[in-house]
Amino acid sequence: MAIFLKAKKAGSIPAMIFFSVFFTFLSILGTVYVSLGVGNPINKVTHTLWSNQTFRTDAGKYFVSKALETATGDERKLLLNKGPAISGTVTSFLANPIFHQDIDQLSSVVYNYYVSGSTSKETVDVKPIVTLGLLGLESVDPQFSQLKKELDKIKPIKLQPQNKGPKATNIKSAFTSVTILLLLLSLLSLFLFSLFAGSLKSFLRKVGITIFVDGILLIAINIVAAAVVSHQASTASESLAREAIPVAAHPLVAPFLTFGILELIIGIALVIPSFLKRMNVNSQG
Repeated sequence: MAIFLKAKKAGSIPAMIFFSVFFTFLSILGTVYVSLGVGNPINKVTHTLWSNQTFRTDAGKYFVSKALETATGDERKLLLNKGPAISGTVTSFLANPIFHQDIDQLSSVVYNYYVSGSTSKETVDVKPIVTLGLLGLESVDPQFSQLKKELDKIKPIKLQPQNKGPKATNIKSAFTSVTILLLLLSLLSLFLFSLFAGSLKSFLRKVGITIFVDGILLIAINIVAAAVVSHQASTASESLAREAIPVAAHPLVAPFLTFGILELIIGIALVIPSFLKRMNVNSQG
């Protein structure tokens, strides 16, 4: 307590201003970093899609409807007669753990390739995923086995080094550095404010209010981002895209709501004791 009693109030204003600025930027950029920079964001999106039963079911129906748009002859008859079974097979395929594992491995190769800044030429083979899907369709009707000859036409996807524009590895490195710097500056300015706050009550209240306001800001960003995603989804020409976009974007946008609520709780937890202390002092007087 002595450190607060000896504080010089003249330095509290600039220290509080610096803390407010640094912590506000840290809240925003730090949340973005957690959303996109921690882990593989591609897997976050795909895991959310695969875990959504409605999306999987609609994806199965969409597969059949799109195939019918160009199908003719026996192919069209097959789709019409066994459409529900084919749709169900696609739905089950999207829930297959082996499919999820293959997608995770593929996306990890792509993500690590660009994030690491690799300059070598690499490829990713999507044929195992297509083969797995074809096996499921063959269980519906043996006629689908005729598509095996098309598998040889599927070539591995070539990964090319980024020779133009900003590189993903540089962006992530800079983002990480800025986030760490903002964290250190926030802690430093918070420490300086603790020296100049004048009292523990003032320290708790002002820091708590700052964190509380930043929590409201993060929640507001979440609401705006969700509205933008919803609008973009509504303008998509494909019905499945209109459904998939909000689902896919959720794990990337949700951290703003999570951290916003967390900061609201922390802010309230810091502010309330400062008022309770004043109430106790007034009651004693």
